Formats: sequence, C-alpha cells, structure tokens
Amino acid sequence: MKIKKKKLRALLLSSLCCFALLTGCSSGKESASAQKAALESIKVDPAAVEQGLDEPLRIESPGQNFDISYMGLNISLPKSLVDRMEKKEVAMFELEDETEDETMLSYAVMKWKTLEKEQRELELESLGMVSNNWAEGLEAIGAIGVYQSDAEKDIDKLTNCTEHKEIGKSEDGSYTYYLSVNPDAEPALQDEINAVTYQITTMEPIYEQPSVGEFSTEDILGEAYTQEMFADYDLTMVNVFATWCSPCVNEIPDLEKLYKEMADQGVNVVGIVLDAIDGTGSTDPETIEIAKVLAERTGATYPFLIPDKGYLNGRLSEITAVPETFFVDKKGNLVGETYTGSRSFEEWKSIVKTELEEVEQ
Repeated sequence: MKIKKKKLRALLLSSLCCFALLTGCSSGKESASAQKAALESIKVDPAAVEQGLDEPLRIESPGQNFDISYMGLNISLPKSLVDRMEKKEVAMFELEDETEDETMLSYAVMKWKTLEKEQRELELESLGMVSNNWAEGLEAIGAIGVYQSDAEKDIDKLTNCTEHKEIGKSEDGSYTYYLSVNPDAEPALQDEINAVTYQITTMEPIYEQPSVGEFSTEDILGEAYTQEMFADYDLTMVNVFATWCSPCVNEIPDLEKLYKEMADQGVNVVGIVLDAIDGTGSTDPETIEIAKVLAERTGATYPFLIPDKGYLNGRLSEITAVPETFFVDKKGNLVGETYTGSRSFEEWKSIVKTELEEVEQ
C-alpha cells in the first residue's frame, strides 16, 4: 500500500455503504464543473466545492474496534463514544503523511472532533466527501497517533491538542505512539478519549516495491530465462523494442557497446522483442527470424527475450510506445525511471550511471 500525502478522511459511523462520487481525473474548469454537477445531482450544497473537496469518505459500520494495520495499531472505543458518533455528535478523522521519499510513514493520526447541529444535518454520507477547511473548523477532543521523530515536533498542530501521553514504541523503535487530549474540550468527552483502549501491533509497510515477479521465457535462440537472470547484476537495463521500429534497431549497437563496457560495473542489458508474440500470445516465428538477423547485423550479444505469456506479470502490457527502457535490480524490483525513445551511447551511459548510483545507496 502506498499512502497518499496529507490524506484527511472523516470516519463517521453509519450503516450506509461507501461509494465514490468522482472517478478519473480532470483539471481546471472541467474538474470544478464536474464536482458541482455531482454535488447538485445528490442535492448537496454546491458551496462545499468552493472549499475544495478531499478524498472519498470511508463510511464505517457501527462498531467499537478498529484494526489500523499501517499504523500498527488496534483500538477499541468506549460505547459512549461510539454512541456519540452514531448520533453525529462526534466525527473521527484520519490524517497521514509520508516521508519526502514516499517510502515510509511520517505520521498517522486518528482524531475526534465535535459536530454542531448544523454540521450534523449536512448530507455527508450522500456526499461521500468532506473538505479540509470544513474539518479544520471543528473543535478537537482528542487523538491517537504514531509519529517519526521529525513529526513529533508538530504533534500539537497535527492533533489540535496540547496534552500528550506516550503510550508505546514501534517494534524497531523508530516510531512513537501518543494518546492526545484537548484540555479545553468537554470533560466527559475527554474522559471518553482517555477510555480508548489500544494494542500496538506490527506496522505494515506503506509501500510495496513494484517487481517483475516470477516468469519463465526463452530468448530468440531458445535459451531459457527466469527472474533469476537479474540476480548476478546490481542493475539490469531492460530495452523493449519491436523489429519494425527503426529507432529501436538503430540504438542496438550503442546498447551492445554499453553492455560490454558496464558489465564489470554490475550492469546488464536485456532486450525484449515485443512483437515476437502476436495478439493471442502465440510466438511469431517470422518475427523471431527477423530478430535473429538484427542481432547478427548489429553485433548484439546481449539476450533478446521473447515476452512470456504473462507479459512480465503485466509490466509489458503498460507499454504504449517503443522503444521503452526500464531498470530492474538484483532482486527483480523495478527501480529508477522509465525512458521512452532511443538515445545515444553517451546519453544511455549517463542515465545508467545515475540509476546505478541510486540502487547502490
């Protein structure tokens, strides 16, 4: 799971099912008009659009237990707090952010805020969304959260509370958990937050490294290859091309030169002949013969692979133009940038050095 930055969702306890109003992306006036049209269709005040809608609201069924695996936290709410949430006197919000490199959680907070009568009457379940501005105007009651050390200094701002009790550490010690309370909130509400029980569990990673996965295929000479082909090199440059593509063919000699020059530095080069199989997934013998001639005439000694039936677990299905080049580390993980179009030897050499430095860090 990869968490999106600064995501704020209101978690209102309700028996309603969750559905998303808006799918896909647009920009500018089209986006604003689409939002207004969606709002008007369900008879919700379009003025909410002017505040800027946030991500889809998750509507939870009534209950007291929440297993928040990415936070490494299981919480149980007192029945009195659940009752207030069902009556829409209190809303529970989720706020989270990543580190700058987007590979780790910086902080994640579950916080409770009070709702006034006019706010309870908003058709939030139908709208399916809330705005940051709307949520920020609510009075905080308390929060429970997990923070890296860099985020701890902002705990007052993140929770809208000023009293914080440390309740534990993550398994590796890099995160601290706090239960926070707003001392200005209604005393009974403060008591309900303090009555929240919790169990610290193992945090699930927020980012799953994309991988080519397991596969089995052959090159144009019939030699077998699997994902193990990546294990002997720190970085493998995978160049996807078609036999009918002139820019693809023209850069093969430069890729061969790169292959010979950088092998000792832990860099491998692999070609994939995208048109070696047809639309049904069957091997095209004529194309394979053409690829053999190309390898001979260009002097290529690095392997030209035939796409496997799973298209490298879907990675090749994403290609919309050739040549396309991507990089794989020794564990089979997709790393670095993807490059569309052909390049000269010097350009590729510079790119590969940069990508190699990244995987070696």
